[in-house]
Amino acid sequence: AGLDAMQAKFDEAMAEKQRLIDDAAATQARMDAAAALITALAGEEVRWTEQSKQFAAQIQRLTGDCALASSFTSYLGPFNKEFRDLLLTRDFYGDLNKRGIPVTADLDVARFLVDDSEIGEWTLQGLPTDELSVQNGIMTTRASRYPVLVDPQGQGINWIKNREAENNLKVTNLNEKRFRDILEESMSHGLPMLIENIQEELDPILEPVLEKRIVRKGKQAMIVLSDGKEVDYDDNFTLICTTRLPNPHYSPELSAKVTVIDFTVTMVGLEDQLLGKLILKEKNELEVQRKTLVEEVTTYKKKIKQLEDDLLFRLSNSQGNLLDDVELIEVLNVTKKTAQEVNEKLAN
Repeated sequence: AGLDAMQAKFDEAMAEKQRLIDDAAATQARMDAAAALITALAGEEVRWTEQSKQFAAQIQRLTGDCALASSFTSYLGPFNKEFRDLLLTRDFYGDLNKRGIPVTADLDVARFLVDDSEIGEWTLQGLPTDELSVQNGIMTTRASRYPVLVDPQGQGINWIKNREAENNLKVTNLNEKRFRDILEESMSHGLPMLIENIQEELDPILEPVLEKRIVRKGKQAMIVLSDGKEVDYDDNFTLICTTRLPNPHYSPELSAKVTVIDFTVTMVGLEDQLLGKLILKEKNELEVQRKTLVEEVTTYKKKIKQLEDDLLFRLSNSQGNLLDDVELIEVLNVTKKTAQEVNEKLAN
């Protein structure tokens, strides 16, 4: 009996010893993690504190900024750059101020709605780099109504074809015999569809599509066309129309169903393109170098954004003690190291 009692005490002491060893190991691991975390966050305190203050101020102005951006996307497409700026600053911004709605002074709507990496991708796809073209790209991709591009010089259509090529873009026109088949196929399979060279009226068959009269039955979605035929509808479907008419007059009814966007070339855009053509002919190696640099910069900026988004997602979804999340700390280290490398390359 005495031996059994001694054995029990011994087992208890060994278990306590093992517990202390495990606890010490866990504490050491947390110390190492804390040191790694401190190292990874070194130098970020000032930047993050400043950004936190900026975000707090932005949140206060977010309602007005979103109203301004929504008005820009919805109503300013048919106008040229001069009238867009006038309406945005005089009417929209002035109205928000009169109503006492907080809004950012001199808000750059383009940078508010898209980031530099996306604009860089558009440039690689053939969209000119001038401000009006960037605005047109935003309206084409962000507007809730299907876009109609007023595109006499064909800049918009070239960009759309390059942009949607990998998505199996369907190109047609209203006079094509298979127009109806292409429309139904595109809607059913969620493919982008481009209707070229429209005039001032569209085929009545498109009316339910433009108005997005989508009927949902359980998980299935469909649109009933004007002749009564039901066609399956995939939410990935998108429709783009283009016209070569320099100054088309669309009816108010049609204008309310689509987003009309003026893609007419500007002097600045034309200068950029002529310069590119001249360099391509006279100094081909410089143009190749420029395109390579644009691609690299776009890739770097996109990589930084992806890393920051991944890190923020992990931080917001981390559970328990942060120091126990070894994977999160590794991601933080990788993010900081990569960001430093990218910033050095961009600086050079």
